[in-house]
Amino acid sequence: MCAPFYAAANQILRMYERRQLVAKEKAPANSSCERYWAYERLCDLAGAAAYAGSKEATVIKNAAELWKNSERIPPLFPDDLHEDHV
Repeated sequence: MCAPFYAAANQILRMYERRQLVAKEKAPANSSCERYWAYERLCDLAGAAAYAGSKEATVIKNAAELWKNSERIPPLFPDDLHEDHV
């Protein structure tokens, strides 16, 4: 099985990039509210991953926190990895 939560996190990062291309005056590109919106979505996803017992949860949460604190967009996650389930 591939890493589904990483794949979903990548979709959040791609959506953030797309939103930067069409951002309006209400939420300008790279604004703090746009970054916070994406950060919150990654945190939501990390919570779902944790509930499901996925090892991806910690990596996604750490990437979200780093983004929030440094304002640097995390790189895409390796969504083709295989994860061992217990």
